[in-house]
Amino acid sequence: MRQKKKSRWAADLSLSPPSSSSASASSSSSSSSGDGGRDAGEKGGDDRLTELPDTVRLHILSLLPLKYAIRTGALSSRWRALWRLRWPHPAALEFSPPTDLGDSAADEFVAGVDRCLSARGLGRRIDALFVALPPGRRYDADIKRWLEYAASCGVEDLSLVVSPLSLAATSARPGRRARRNDLAAVSSAFFFSISECSSLARLTISGLHLSSPSANIKRLSSLEVLSLQAAHVTDAALRRIIAACPFLRSLDLCLCRKLRRIMITAASSRLTSLTIVGCVRALEVTISSSGLRRFRFSGNYLTTYSFDSPSRLEDVYISSGSPVSSLPRSNWVKALGELSNVKVLTLCNLSLQYIVAEGVKAIGEFRNFRNLRELQLLMGMMTDDNLMDIYGFFRLCQCPRLEKLFIELPTNMGDPFIEKYLVGSEEEPPEVDFEYLKIIKINSFKGHSNEICLVKFLLGKAGSLESLVMISPKELMGEQHNKNILDGCPDFLHFLQSQLLSFTRASVGAQIILSEHDDNKFSPTHWEVYSKV
Repeated sequence: MRQKKKSRWAADLSLSPPSSSSASASSSSSSSSGDGGRDAGEKGGDDRLTELPDTVRLHILSLLPLKYAIRTGALSSRWRALWRLRWPHPAALEFSPPTDLGDSAADEFVAGVDRCLSARGLGRRIDALFVALPPGRRYDADIKRWLEYAASCGVEDLSLVVSPLSLAATSARPGRRARRNDLAAVSSAFFFSISECSSLARLTISGLHLSSPSANIKRLSSLEVLSLQAAHVTDAALRRIIAACPFLRSLDLCLCRKLRRIMITAASSRLTSLTIVGCVRALEVTISSSGLRRFRFSGNYLTTYSFDSPSRLEDVYISSGSPVSSLPRSNWVKALGELSNVKVLTLCNLSLQYIVAEGVKAIGEFRNFRNLRELQLLMGMMTDDNLMDIYGFFRLCQCPRLEKLFIELPTNMGDPFIEKYLVGSEEEPPEVDFEYLKIIKINSFKGHSNEICLVKFLLGKAGSLESLVMISPKELMGEQHNKNILDGCPDFLHFLQSQLLSFTRASVGAQIILSEHDDNKFSPTHWEVYSKV
């Protein structure tokens, strides 16, 4: 009966399905339950919570914050997604503008949202509210009105997004005029209204123009997760916002092009995760939070990386996808050498160049990677020099407990930066021992000589290897490879497979898989960060 009522409400209010953040949270909590939790509740008969009547279980869920209500899906299949029905009315609302934006689309959209919220009534609980605003006008009063309503309904997850301009609108307003209209689409005053949402735990802001709030801004004492995406936020504004969130544990900064010096003060001691992606003008990051465990950065290398407690970092992602003629000035290698307890690490080919360039000085810095369990290498280029950089990393950086290795090779079939294409290096690989390495996965494997040398090196050193998985691009069957096809081999993929099986293996039982299709059985921890770039 509840499901029918929810569907009818969604149809009447022209609401979209729940936002992706809510859906992904439900999915992740469901997947984490595993078969064990399901069997315990359904077969064991000892799960008294699951045996309670639905009305009682829904009442229990109504007493829990949203994130804990979602996590109850791990108890059994009967709890899974039950949190969506914990209120007798829709509690996950999503408002998106029409795809065909006309001259009056923004006004019509605002009027539609107002009608929906008015029909819904005051005081009815909102778990998650997603609003995508059409560009082309200001929304000062509208946002203030909607946030006041959301605050009265105890909203916990709030997303405010400025929709990108349509192609027609962009062509009609070329150059600086279009950029000025984008910047003026919303006001920064909405932050004062957000501070009235006392139950807010997760906030996503995309495309909004934020100025520095006043020093006496009311604190967001419940906010734990903050994501700023393509937001026009200054260094000062970011510092004030962070200072107003004493319990913030996760901060995500994506495409915030005004940021130059990102500072996290000691007052943010609860911050455990910081992600910075595509903030192209950023020069420095200073982190005084002793609780930081996860640092993920993608963009132009910063001149200064400063961590108060680098030895506590366990999860680090450092990547720059842009080729450079010379290494930019940065203290990154010194900062990396202080990560004595890192367990999951992602590096790009430029990172490897930094390490190797330090030469003998890096040896003392990096021999403390004793806890590293998973390493991912993002090779935007794969020349002879890049192969030597990989060798150099393993020669300088001892990883005695490494268990998983993921390598992303260049996706393009012909790299304009490669001068010695398909020519292998004559330098000997380093004498290292991958005693605990069990999983190796290489994406975009094309069988080039440098790649073959790398595979031979890994197979010969990994004595406990269980699986070597190589995913080849479908474009591999081009004419340039036909000359390598042997009689009796139907295609180049089979030829490569036969070659790989002939290599010397330190682990006799290692399974070698070469395929065009990735079943995602093995995925790196940082796959989500990599896909975001």
